[in-house]
This record gives sequence, C-alpha cells and structure tokens, in this order.
Amino acid sequence: MAPRVLFTTVYRKGSEPYDYIGANTRSWFRFYWPRIQSFGLRFLKQNIPELDILEFPTWDEYQKKLQEGWDVVGLSFYLSETHEALEMVEAARAAQVGEVWAGNYGALTTEIQSKFDKIFVGYSEDQLAPFFGRQIKDIIHPPLIEYLNTPFKIKLNIYGVLFTTRGCPVGCNFCQTPVFCSKPNIISLQSIERVLAYYKENGINVVLIEDENFGCNRRHADQVVELLDKYEMVWGCMARADYLRKKIDEWADMRKKNGKRVAGFGGAAIGIENLHQERLDIIKKKEGTEDILETIRKLQEHGLGTVGYYMIGFEDDTKESLREDIPKLAALKLDITQICVITPLPQTPLCQEIEEKFGIWDHDYHHYDGKHMVWNHPKIKHEEFLDILDWSFKQVYPWSAPLRTSARVWGNAYRYGGWAGVKEVAAYISRANKFDWSQGARLLKV
Repeated sequence: MAPRVLFTTVYRKGSEPYDYIGANTRSWFRFYWPRIQSFGLRFLKQNIPELDILEFPTWDEYQKKLQEGWDVVGLSFYLSETHEALEMVEAARAAQVGEVWAGNYGALTTEIQSKFDKIFVGYSEDQLAPFFGRQIKDIIHPPLIEYLNTPFKIKLNIYGVLFTTRGCPVGCNFCQTPVFCSKPNIISLQSIERVLAYYKENGINVVLIEDENFGCNRRHADQVVELLDKYEMVWGCMARADYLRKKIDEWADMRKKNGKRVAGFGGAAIGIENLHQERLDIIKKKEGTEDILETIRKLQEHGLGTVGYYMIGFEDDTKESLREDIPKLAALKLDITQICVITPLPQTPLCQEIEEKFGIWDHDYHHYDGKHMVWNHPKIKHEEFLDILDWSFKQVYPWSAPLRTSARVWGNAYRYGGWAGVKEVAAYISRANKFDWSQGARLLKV
C-alpha cells in the first residue's frame, strides 16, 4: 500500500498572496504579480499523482488537513520562510505524522536540517518516485497558469509558465542554485509541446519561460523557440546577457516575418547585479557591465520588455556612492527593477566570505529576503538600508512607470498587427478576466 504523503508550502499569514512587484516597489499605482501556486509542488503532483499537495494554506487550513492522517508531510519553503516551516514541523509532530520532510531552497540551511527526517536537494521527482513504486522516464510539464493584475483588479494579462531546463551551471558565488541543482535538468521537447498545446487550447497565448538560465543548452533553446513560434506565442525569458545579445535580432526578425501577428519574442529578464565591473568580478558573474547594458539597449531598441535584477550592499558601497549609482539604474527605464541587499545565503561561497571577513549578526531568517542587511557592512549601518531601499524604489519606479510599460505594450500591438493587433490584445485582456481558473488547476492527461 502506497504511503499517504502530503506536500505543502508554508502557511499564508494574510488574506492576499505574496506580490512580487509589490515587494519591489513602494507605490499603489503599479501592476500586481501574485504568487498563487507552487511550481515545484505542481511538478511533483503531475509526475507522482499519488501525492497530495496543499498550496499556501492558512494556518487553520493546514491544521485541519493534518487531522486527515498522513504517513509523511513534506514542506517546501524558502529561506525567509524558515520560521514558519519549523512551526509547521511542530504541528505535524503533534498530529502524530510519521515523518516530516523538507525540500526547496529553504532545506539547504544546515542549521535546521536536523528538524526533519529527510532532506531533498534539487528537483525531486526522481528521488520521490520510488516511494510510490514509480520510475520517471520523462518529466511531464504541468499546466502553470498565472496572471498580472492592476490596481483596479483588472487582469492585464494571463500567461502560462514554462520551464525548458531547471538548474544553472554558471556558479555565481552569491547564488544557491549551483548547490541546489548545478547540472541543468532538460525538459523534453515532447513535454514542452504537450503543455504549449494545452495553453493554446485554453486561449493562453502568452508564455513566460522561468528557467534560471534560458539558453544554457543552446540547441535545446533554439528548438523551444521554434515550438513557441509554431504555437504563435508571445513569450519572454530569463537569460544571461551574453546569450541574449546574440539572439535578440534573430528573434525580433522572426516576429517581423510573422506579418500581421502579435506573437513572438516579447522581452527578457537579465541579472544586471551591479554597474561596476570590479563588483561583477567579485561575485564571479562572468559577464561585462558594458555587455549587459548593450543587451538592454538592444532589447529596448526593438520595443521589447525588460526586467533587471540589481544588488546593493557591496563592501565598497557607501550612501554617497549609491546616490550616484541608483539614478543611473533608473535611467535604464526598465519595466521591472528588482533591487536586493546582498544576503549571505547558506552554502554559497559568498556566505562563507562574509562570515569570515565581516561576521553575520542577524540570524532571523525572516530578514534573509534580500531587503535587509544581516551582516556587518563596513560603511553603512544595517538599519539604514531600509531607507536606502525605499529611496531606490522611488527612483526606479516613478509614477509614470506603469504608463510607460502600457504604452510600449499597446505600441507593439499596433506595430506588429495594426489595429487588428490592438483589438487582439484587448480581446486577450477580456479573456483573461473571464478565464476559468479550474483549467489552471488541472493536471495534464497523458
């Protein structure tokens, strides 16, 4: 008899889900990007259907679920959610659960691993399958459907999330992915096409590729782009600038050749990290600052969307130097700018370096969210970083930022499809607000 296993995320404290854009801005006049599902748990459920999953429950919902009796409860959590995860461990023990397991990036923290009966590192379908008498030959990509909202509760966009590879081999010294999964797992083209067909059948024409590093397998990425073109998708990705710079013109030309179609490459997210080359070298970014900026310029010249990730709190940062750097970052006029305070994440080389050189004073994992200074910075007091972040967000997100992005989207609709393209985008927004969300919660039938 197969064990009864429940996998859950940490419990949700408020009534609203975590909002990625809200966490990186300080204005009500913005788009909303809520976290409404756990990609990792959906992959596990799709490939091991005997599992039960529970996504972002309230505390009461979690407690009630525990009363159903489980052989195993598995917790998927991030580092900043560690305290909540440990509370859930205690509740599971009190409910006489047989074993409690841990996964996701939060499970990499060695100090808390003894609280669990089993730790899973990396994408765990293959590790879990034998518990259910299964062997996984090809990962099945589940439907992952999300939306972008507005302050007026009108869904601006509904999109399908796509993973083509999971993991990253680059080895930036601040990142946990090389510990979590240093050898990228490739999702087969058959699996990718299956989920793209599902999206298309359900009226979803926008796809966001959430790979840590799209293009780390160049041949596979080229084949994925061909599939996206076949299904007439508007799509974007997160990728290194050195790969993007060589592909932007090609992908933009593909879009132009499509004629009166709005479909095609829509933009990309890039790790800028910092505007000073010596700092990129310190974190082993293995890219040039000017090359990164040139990639952003090329994206914007083609009218494409841009998301940038940036870090502050380097050893040489001062309040005065940040007053000079952040306006330069704001001048890039990105659609979304994530600014994070350098955080020593467990099992990364940067964590060891910071501990040895400066010392880590704050061990409250709630503060390991990229928004707090938890180590002894030599030139800026830790309590000053919150004000610095507030000021920085105001620089990169003026009140006009959502209007600027909206103008680009509608301008591209007309540029590539004329008035028919504008009508197509308007119709898509209308469909997004009428979407049957039960479709997004289903597993693929295979």
